[in-house]
Amino acid sequence: MARRIEQVNDLIRGELGKIIDRDIDLPDRSLLTVTRVITSSDLHYADVYFCVMPHTNETAALETLTKRIGGIQKALNRKLRMRPVPRIKFVLDVEQKRADRIEKLLAGERLKNVE
Repeated sequence: MARRIEQVNDLIRGELGKIIDRDIDLPDRSLLTVTRVITSSDLHYADVYFCVMPHTNETAALETLTKRIGGIQKALNRKLRMRPVPRIKFVLDVEQKRADRIEKLLAGERLKNVE
């Protein structure tokens, strides 16, 4: 069963990326990436984690996705050939933001060591 959930997660992540890219206008030319999907074991619910560049547009992107979730869910239901199609919920991926911050700190340390 765990393998099936992994496959469903990958499928949802890919399809949502296409749907959002095609159908959703994000504020200020933001770039949104669906980083991961975690589906419940009964396949009824899925948390969709995403990150936005630049990070200053995260709140606006979350509001836009939340506002348009009905249309996004409907488009996903049409694309997937499975029943039930998990109900999606968008979650801001803070792990990606932390990783970016750590990379910047490490890059700063490398510059100090070079000088």
